[in-house]
Amino acid sequence: KPRRGQLPYRLGIVLATIAAITVLGNRPMHFNATTVGLAYLLAVLVIAAQWGFLEATIASFLAVLCFTFFFLPPVGTFNIAEPQNWVALFAFLTTSIIASQLSARARQRTQEAIDRGKEMEKLYAWSRAILLTDADKEPSRQFAQRIQEIFGFPALAIFDKSTGKVYRSGPEDLQVNDERLRQETGLGTPANDMENPTVVI
Repeated sequence: KPRRGQLPYRLGIVLATIAAITVLGNRPMHFNATTVGLAYLLAVLVIAAQWGFLEATIASFLAVLCFTFFFLPPVGTFNIAEPQNWVALFAFLTTSIIASQLSARARQRTQEAIDRGKEMEKLYAWSRAILLTDADKEPSRQFAQRIQEIFGFPALAIFDKSTGKVYRSGPEDLQVNDERLRQETGLGTPANDMENPTVVI
């Protein structure tokens, strides 16, 4: 999904792209309708590959409207005189939407693969940190620091039930209080708070 503020920018580019193809198709070179239709379809595919389904679907409908008004007889109206033009128009819209959806799914799967790769890297780094634990220092304190660094938490607190000690890592203003840790230990449910994660051991 586009981040906040990106959608208007992307829609502006979509509108500009369809408008540019429409203008070039009419003048000065006067391409035939088939060439213009392929240009619209290529633009939709590029938009789908770059951004996703929403932007490509909007581009598809804009392309169909422009294609109908400027290139299919009678030109200058949204009435399509020949039955075969209805078939061509439906095929164009269907192909555009399906292609954009497939491209969006491919992008999503690629992103999921990248995310899984990052997770594996973090797990590998955590496993390596465990193996390199200094036996002469408190393991829980080292674990707190390494977990916070590897997983990118702003702050982290580990409560060791066996000793009753709390080991912290991160800025003081983001730390969890001891009473909260003891309550979570008694309930057996760590806090669902990514800003101040808690680990009970």
